[in-house]
Amino acid sequence: MSRPKLKTEATTVKMTPEVKQLWELAATHERRTLANMFEVMVRKYCDDIGIFPQSRPDTHEQAKA
Repeated sequence: MSRPKLKTEATTVKMTPEVKQLWELAATHERRTLANMFEVMVRKYCDDIGIFPQSRPDTHEQAKA
């Protein structure tokens, strides 16, 4: 069974060149895209400190479609 496709959102992030370089190195090390590495890092950080996403009503509707 395939996962339902969810819409993605584009955003802009400003960071120092050093942080960008670390992000790129981490992504390369993990063989991930920058976007995927960012998502993995945010999810891990939130899991580590106990922040979890709240379900949104429109998410359930998209999954049913």
